[in-house]
Amino acid sequence: MNDTLSDYDKAMQVINDLSKEYEKWSAADLDRLTEAYDQASCVSSEKREQLIREDVFRAAHDMKGQGATFNYTLITDIANHLCRYIERQTDFQEKQLNEIGLHITFMREILEKKLTGDGGERGIQMWQIIQELS
Repeated sequence: MNDTLSDYDKAMQVINDLSKEYEKWSAADLDRLTEAYDQASCVSSEKREQLIREDVFRAAHDMKGQGATFNYTLITDIANHLCRYIERQTDFQEKQLNEIGLHITFMREILEKKLTGDGGERGIQMWQIIQELS
């Protein structure tokens, strides 16, 4: 029996080790996303649009990029949806702010409850709700 690990096994071991750190990274990214969203919620519409299109979008984009690597597929899906949602909007009034907030609330729940993969029944429910947003 060969005691050496294949390159694939070594890579998977590194990913498993890093997945413990992912929770810390994603929590920091989510805090950054929440802070940008909170700031956007409290300013005039022109400044709001800038904050959402730049800061909220960037934080969501960062979260989208790492989720699937660490089996948080639903984070990737919802963060990607949020990015596409922001791109489609022509303005950001109360309705849009509420819908952005829903994305963030669901991402927080996913991380707090460690809903990996598709998130099971709750994850499927969240994803269905998100897909119904304009």
